[in-house]
Amino acid sequence: MPPIYMIGDNPESDIAGANRAGWGSILVHTGVYDPTTGVPPTHTPTHQAKDVGEAVLWALNREIGKARA
Repeated sequence: MPPIYMIGDNPESDIAGANRAGWGSILVHTGVYDPTTGVPPTHTPTHQAKDVGEAVLWALNREIGKARA
């Protein structure tokens, strides 16, 4: 099965759901979650990114790295 990544801004729904499904989860800092509060997300993502573009690039680079290994 190909890898699946969920990109979202809400730890309670987006990240929790992805983690339960066994998918990669990427929390973006452009919406509900605000990293400047110093409070960690309630559900731990695979990765955090400043925006969706950075999240997509991270996921692509991760998969390219796996393919080369």
